Amino acid sequence: MRYDQIIYYPPFERHSLLLQVSCGCSYNQCAFCNMYKTVDFELIPLKQIIADLREAAGYNPYTERVFLIGGEPLCLSFEQMREILVQIKKYLPYCACVSMYASIKNLRDKSVEQLKELHRLGLGFLYIGLESGSDRILQQMKKGHTCAEAVEQLKKLNEAQIPFNSILIYGLGGAGTAKENAQASARMLNQVRSANIIMMNLTVFPDTELEKWCRDGSFIQASGRERIEELAYLLEELDVTTPTGFSTSHVTNPVMVTGTLPYDKEKMLEGIYAMLGTGKESDLHGIVSVSDAAVER
Repeated sequence: MRYDQIIYYPPFERHSLLLQVSCGCSYNQCAFCNMYKTVDFELIPLKQIIADLREAAGYNPYTERVFLIGGEPLCLSFEQMREILVQIKKYLPYCACVSMYASIKNLRDKSVEQLKELHRLGLGFLYIGLESGSDRILQQMKKGHTCAEAVEQLKKLNEAQIPFNSILIYGLGGAGTAKENAQASARMLNQVRSANIIMMNLTVFPDTELEKWCRDGSFIQASGRERIEELAYLLEELDVTTPTGFSTSHVTNPVMVTGTLPYDKEKMLEGIYAMLGTGKESDLHGIVSVSDAAVER
């Protein structure tokens, strides 16, 4: 199996076959991200992908799940992605789900009919970094899409019946922006059907524009209290009508809040309010788990 880079994958995919179809990130401009800053972007030739599939089939022909690695596998054209899915089904006929990271900008050139076809061929789950629903914050962080574009593309996935996780970063707007970020993100999420809403706490990584902004004082990070308040504001404003997992189980988070919306909304909020009610920054850590629906994804 060919692996040319540091491999990133969601915790839920730890038992999946990891199949490299691209290397690096075709965009690589987000101000907060350093994952692929030193990696040149390239697409892996189909010949190499087929060789890897043959090798994988030799180890375990009964593989049930494949995760496509690379920063943005969906940057491949519809025709390229379709052929990869066909080859996966050929060599791993028991594979029930192919999943990958995806970005809004790489959904733009896929029609609903094309997405339906990819779904029919095995594309079963996407992990999408939305980060925020605030256009101001998205522009500041150079995310490369607007909130309206995100809603448009996510609705295409809903129509194609491809489930996805919506991944957001709280604290992304910096100090004093908790309500702005939370309310804008909730308005966005309320318009689509996510399988899970995954919250990550802003982490300032080295060798990023965000780190430079923090050093020169042009970006002031939100306090721990502000960040937990932002989670509460978001939950207060979320009004999803279909069962949706909610989780802050990522390692970046100081608190673990898990449950299923809309059923567990009030219980999750009660737990967060209890943490905030002590008035102590040292108490802003803990677990609020009312169900384990979203923990793994």
